[in-house]
Amino acid sequence: MNQFGESKSIGSIVGDLKPNKFHYYVLAIVAFGFVFDSFDTYLMSYATPAVIKIMHISLNASGLINSASIWGMLVGAILWGLISDSYGRRIGFSSSVIVYSLFSVLTMFANTPVELGVYRVLTGLGIGGMLPIVESMIAEYAPSKLRGKFLGFITILWPFGLLSAAILALNLISIDISNWRYLFLIGGMPIILLIPIFTIVPESPRWLQRKGKITEANESLKKLGSVTWISEDGEASKGVPLTELLRKRYRKRLLLATGYYFFSYYGYYGFLLWLPAILSNVFHLSLVHTFTYTLYVAISAILGRVTAFFTVEKFGRKQLFYVGFGIGGIMALIFGVLHTPVLLVSGAALLSFIYEQGVAGTVIYAPELFPTEVRASATSWATAAGRLAAAISPIVFGIFISTHFYYGVFLTMAIGFWIAVVLVWSLGPETKGRSLEELDAE
Repeated sequence: MNQFGESKSIGSIVGDLKPNKFHYYVLAIVAFGFVFDSFDTYLMSYATPAVIKIMHISLNASGLINSASIWGMLVGAILWGLISDSYGRRIGFSSSVIVYSLFSVLTMFANTPVELGVYRVLTGLGIGGMLPIVESMIAEYAPSKLRGKFLGFITILWPFGLLSAAILALNLISIDISNWRYLFLIGGMPIILLIPIFTIVPESPRWLQRKGKITEANESLKKLGSVTWISEDGEASKGVPLTELLRKRYRKRLLLATGYYFFSYYGYYGFLLWLPAILSNVFHLSLVHTFTYTLYVAISAILGRVTAFFTVEKFGRKQLFYVGFGIGGIMALIFGVLHTPVLLVSGAALLSFIYEQGVAGTVIYAPELFPTEVRASATSWATAAGRLAAAISPIVFGIFISTHFYYGVFLTMAIGFWIAVVLVWSLGPETKGRSLEELDAE
């Protein structure tokens, strides 16, 4: 018997731990990174009205630039997943931070649309890598009884990135449109995370055990408050190929998860990434009014996520889709016919409050649909489908706007939302109050 006492499996040790300061260090670090991931995702949308005027680019071209970082995220998620699995969670997290911070800063020096697009793709590589690592770190460090709360807390934080982008745009770009460059300088701030990630946070004990580094894993567990040591068996689950997920056992739920991610994120990201340009270029609002209105939208988004946090266990997962995307589709069609400033800001804020509840549902629901051995891989493919839609929709919306078919934005947004609702209604089990084992057996 070694210094840590009784031998147990890695899952039972981590799952039974009482939270200590290192758990909250990890939560704070990934939360900071997650907020900046959101912040940088929306930066280009807030810079777009200024960039259109300064660089004299078309609406079609601005749509391509708006989606550039998301194309990078698609590749980054795969690339940094491999890096994180090969070299550890800390290396994966820190290297993604370095890449996206560096290229966010370089974006401020772009002088042509091509340079801007290239820097945004490269920035997206780092941001895309951060998302799966953040999810892995929370899942691998958190005690079982806190994992849901930790994930729920992270989900609520996403709109704060949108809120920060709106506040900064209001205080910088509305004063002088050339100040759009400073937004990307601020986007490089996460580089400071390198200090605590290497000086405070222990490496994931699950990853260390999987790599056969038992001594290091035990030391990491000790920092996390463990008084037991891990045995040689019980390896961590590994990713599986897409062909495995297409087998009959998983096929229906993979279709459900990838489908609702794709169709809901088409409208969600397309609308948010184009909202400042729609208000500025379509409705001809001043930049002050544009950024003020989007500030209200961001606040409403936070309230929507908080509402989802408190209703998901009471009314279930599927109701988040019915409310968020079912009613959200109706609100999108109504918003598309509004024109007066008061109605615009009221409609956009209410739409944001509604659909953010559905978006919160997409994150909470997917991991509960799959058994442990394929959960990480299946969730990755589902979120990748959402990223693909998020990259396509700004381009499509740009075509609608450039051809003056403005209502096409809201019409296709509503259709996408409703398809997601139909998928959840027809294929999705209600997971509230049911064990993962019970759900896996269906």
